[in-house]
Amino acid sequence: MQKADSSTVLANFNTTVTFNGVTSEFYTKGNNYYVKTADSHGQFKEFKVTYTFGVTPLQQYIAEFPEGSYQCLQTAWDTDKNKWFDLQPDLKIEPGEWLHWTGNAMKWNTACADCHSTNIHKNFDPESGVYKTSFSEISVGCEACHGPGSRHVGFYEADKKGTPPELYMTRGMDPKELVQKCARCHSRHTQLTSFFDYEGNYLDHYEPQMITVPSYEPDGQISDEDYVYASFIQSKMYAKGIACMDCHDMHSMELKAIGNTLCMQCHESKYDSKEHHFHPMGTESAQCVNCHMTGKTYMGNDFRRDHSFRIPRPDQSMQYSTPNACNGCHEDKSANWAAQNIEKWYGTERKDHFSDHLLKGFAGDKAELFYLLEHQDYPEIARASAVSYLTSMVSPNEIQQIKKYLSDRSALVRNETVKLIGMQQPENGPTLLESVINDPVRMVRINSADFMSRWQSIVESNPNHEKALAEYTKMLEMNADFPGGQQRTAEHAQSRGEAQKAIAAYRKALEIDNYNNTVRMNLALLFYQNGNVRDAENLYLKVTQQEPEVSYPYFMLGLLYNEQNQPELAATNLARACDREPFLERAFYNYAIMLQQKNAYDESLNIICFQMKNKTEKYIESISYIDI
Repeated sequence: MQKADSSTVLANFNTTVTFNGVTSEFYTKGNNYYVKTADSHGQFKEFKVTYTFGVTPLQQYIAEFPEGSYQCLQTAWDTDKNKWFDLQPDLKIEPGEWLHWTGNAMKWNTACADCHSTNIHKNFDPESGVYKTSFSEISVGCEACHGPGSRHVGFYEADKKGTPPELYMTRGMDPKELVQKCARCHSRHTQLTSFFDYEGNYLDHYEPQMITVPSYEPDGQISDEDYVYASFIQSKMYAKGIACMDCHDMHSMELKAIGNTLCMQCHESKYDSKEHHFHPMGTESAQCVNCHMTGKTYMGNDFRRDHSFRIPRPDQSMQYSTPNACNGCHEDKSANWAAQNIEKWYGTERKDHFSDHLLKGFAGDKAELFYLLEHQDYPEIARASAVSYLTSMVSPNEIQQIKKYLSDRSALVRNETVKLIGMQQPENGPTLLESVINDPVRMVRINSADFMSRWQSIVESNPNHEKALAEYTKMLEMNADFPGGQQRTAEHAQSRGEAQKAIAAYRKALEIDNYNNTVRMNLALLFYQNGNVRDAENLYLKVTQQEPEVSYPYFMLGLLYNEQNQPELAATNLARACDREPFLERAFYNYAIMLQQKNAYDESLNIICFQMKNKTEKYIESISYIDI
């Protein structure tokens, strides 16, 4: 990140471009850079570009807004092709959406600063909506990784003898510890603290995204941007003690060697041979990374590789439609063709891999998730992700089976177990979670405090809860400028019977992202439960306007109108719910009952026996890998 001036701006600021119907005019006035483009209301407005962001393969441009936020333009400069391009070419993004360049997804303070500048304090006031963000260095300086150096320098300035204060990241560090320290910026996560103070470990400040759908493929391969960490800790390389610096120069950001030479630092030379990879030597097909580190392009032109270092599995692709390296190159061939070649070259047996069990679990086989969870030799993030999937599957008896993982050696597994118990809310939930309210890892304590506080009468007598609840409250404050943060605040308040506080938080979430219909649906239900039928109806209708092909709002309107004794409107909306996705079994059931009440028996039978049957078959076909 740099100040925008003639030495840092790489783009052509003497042109006009149009993407997805939005025109942006770039120009200069004196030594300053400007753009005219659509604002948060869709109006053509001038913005001064104050910072550049990035160098290669793209450079973004940042404008300062009056409330202290800095917004990254959606139009970026391709530094390889020397042209402007749209970061989201396949999306028609409306003003007011989270992804709009004036929204929070493109807000430097919220989405970028913590990893791209040094000693960031976001300093967001949720009441006024004003940011007073501060930093020590505009870009990534030495202290971003090594921690505050003043004590270290002061030690030498005072001419002291002995050992100086240790820096946060040093040579000779344990490989796994190094990876955890790099994870602070190289992971997809939720921030838990108001700023990073170099105390504790990664999980005391951040909660990483599990390797679950839709952020990842069902087998754990990358789908959305994941920033490496959650992929790498799946790998056997991580398990064997390989760390980032074994392949990357930590300061130049260059690889330590070119091509397969890099891999041969550790691996036997036989792997760099045609007898192993069965492709012509010296070609792209013979590069280790193209089989074991497939990649995807993010942000329009930034190709990034999957760091889970896995063996291609076209056999899994055949059954679960997951991607594989073979068909990534041979797009004109089938997964079956690739699998047959793999069998011809390497035999029919595939070594056991956690993905074998995660895939079956994702498809609905609980036993496979339990198997994955119970075996400590699988990667901890895979085991924790198994718990995440189990959250919607377990029975009350199985919760008692899972409770032992509250004392698992992995903080990730403990944390997902806390969330499972909290979501299921068994009667002995407070007793179970009390065992982790003093967990050594802040992430686990925070989630324990969240769910324990939903049993308010019990929690008030627990002296250990107050400290953890204070940490949880700080986490909510830190994420108050995210719709998800406000949603979690609302759900927390709602569970404690604080309806007005919940309503206020849901409304703030919609101010941040007017297209967040999960929030809108939650707020509508809360209104209805509190007797505010008119506002609930209007919210459901708004969802049908924004997402007319989604079944949920029509189903809820059908129930609402039925309870308000408006049978015709109820029937109309239930019929619409039956005709849309996702498939809602209850919509068909309720609609059939209404038809029976009108003595429309033939039509009711048609709904149940034919339309519902056809919808069910299509649903099953869409997830055909489930073992019915």
